[in-house]
Amino acid sequence: MKISFAAAVLAVFYFSAPAAAFTHLAGEDTRFLGRDGKQMEGWLDYSASREGPDRYNTSASAKLTYGLWENLDLMVTVPWHGWNSRGISESGLGDALLEAKFQAARKSGWTLALKPGFSLPAGDEAKSLGAGKGGVWLYGIAGKTLGPWQFYLNAGFILNRNSLDERINILKTSAAALLKVHPRLLAAAGVDAATNKDKSSSSNPVTSVFGLVWSPYPALDLDAGLRLGLTRAAISEGLVAGFTLRI
Repeated sequence: MKISFAAAVLAVFYFSAPAAAFTHLAGEDTRFLGRDGKQMEGWLDYSASREGPDRYNTSASAKLTYGLWENLDLMVTVPWHGWNSRGISESGLGDALLEAKFQAARKSGWTLALKPGFSLPAGDEAKSLGAGKGGVWLYGIAGKTLGPWQFYLNAGFILNRNSLDERINILKTSAAALLKVHPRLLAAAGVDAATNKDKSSSSNPVTSVFGLVWSPYPALDLDAGLRLGLTRAAISEGLVAGFTLRI
């Protein structure tokens, strides 16, 4: 008896090993796909910034992750960016990202991981779509699951090599908490802060995020959330939505 393609896809969804949600609302997590695991992600991000002239940004990203070993994932991200301000607008390919994430230690219920990466200057810096040079970074990630709760802490250093006269040394940190409110639904909240890339600004961007993650199938997560700026240099408000599919 022949099995239809649609039925095969549904079988993948229903019989994949259960996994806690991967979400774009909580920064990087400390979960791994395992050897030969594959994951596709896509997300949209819209934001408005009102420090100086109003500026509206829209980005869409596609990310592929492959589990090389049990606790080592390799990631490739290809972004698209668009912006408009004062009647001027530009859009196009952004700088591509190549990253790895590996487990460094386990202690007191916490999983510690490191995520190095670098960017390829594919975006047009003249149109404010790319940095013009490749950057490198290293993030430390801590994660813990406690009953229905998940907690994630991120801290990183970015060598922001660029041709735009931006700050080169950037520090970035975030904290997030997720609560399982239903077997297939998580509520997420977090805050992130970073050094301002603009040398002329005395304020650093600090942003909060609130959202929900719905997992209709063990292999599929859908998330949506609201970002709110907490400082003058941060985006004023933003919306983010995405999906994660493990295959």
